[in-house]
Amino acid sequence: MKDNAISKLLGSKKVMAAALLAAIFGIFLMISGGGKKTQTQNEISEYERRVENKIEQTVRALCGGKVYVIVTAEYGSETQYVKNRTESSETAVMSSGAPVPSRTAAPVIRGITVVCKNGADPALCRRITEALSCAYGVSSAKIYVTSASR
Repeated sequence: MKDNAISKLLGSKKVMAAALLAAIFGIFLMISGGGKKTQTQNEISEYERRVENKIEQTVRALCGGKVYVIVTAEYGSETQYVKNRTESSETAVMSSGAPVPSRTAAPVIRGITVVCKNGADPALCRRITEALSCAYGVSSAKIYVTSASR
C-alpha cells in the first residue's frame, strides 16, 4: 500500500514539475554563486599580471636582459564604505541607492619570485629585494631572486 501511494505521488505531473523547478533553481544558485568566486579569481589574476609587468620593468632597469616574474596575491580587493555612526548603531551612507565607498585596498601580495640575469649576485639580489620590498610593502622574506640556469 505504501508503494502504491509513492508511485501515485511520483507519477503526478505537479510533483514532477515541482521537482524539476527545484532542480533548475538549485542549478541556478550554484552557477550564480560560482560566478562571484570566478570574478574574484579573475580580479586577483589581473592584479597579479599588472604587478608582474611593473616588476619586470623595474628589474630589467636594474639588471638588463630577460626577466621572469611570478606574483602571488592572497585575496581580491577590499572596499570600505562611508558609515554614519551613532552611539547605538552604524549604517552605510547611501547615494543613488548604493553605498558610498571610502577606500578600496588592493589584493595582498603573498610572495614575489624574480628570475633574471645575474640574479645569483648577492649585491644585485639585495638591491632587487629592497626595491620590491619598498615598492610593494612585502617582507624581504617573501621575495626570492635567482638566476636562470643555463
